[in-house]
Amino acid sequence: MLIPAVAFITLGKCSCCWNESLMMCGSVLAAIVGLLGSGYCFVISGLALVQGPHCFTSYGWSYPFADQRGRYLLQPENWSWCLQPINIVEWNVTLLCVLLGLAVLEFIICLLQLGNGLVNAICRPCCYKQEYSLNA
Repeated sequence: MLIPAVAFITLGKCSCCWNESLMMCGSVLAAIVGLLGSGYCFVISGLALVQGPHCFTSYGWSYPFADQRGRYLLQPENWSWCLQPINIVEWNVTLLCVLLGLAVLEFIICLLQLGNGLVNAICRPCCYKQEYSLNA
C-alpha cells in the first residue's frame, strides 16, 4: 500500500515536472500495483486464516488446525489445543481478519483510482479542451 499511496500523493502535488497524460499514466500504474498488492494480501491472509496458527501443543510445535480447513474458527472450544503462546488463536484470527478487511478497502480505493485515472486519461484530451470563463 505504501508505493501506491506515495505515488498518488506525489502525482497530486506535481504540477510542473510532468505533463498531465504522464501523471495519469503514473496514477493508473500505481493503482494497478495497489490492486496486485491488495489481492496478494487478501489471498495470503485468507490462506493463513484457514491454516491456523503455529503453536505449541501437547505434541510439540505444529499447526494443529491445518487439516480442518478453517472449521476451527467455528469451534472455539478447540482453541485450547494451543498451549503457547497464550491466546495465539484469538490474536491470529483478529490480525488476519483486520488484514483481510484492509485488503478489501485497499482494493476498493485502488479500483476507484484506476477508474478515475482511466477516465481522466481518455476524456481529458477531448472533453476539457475548452477553457471556460466566468466573465460573460
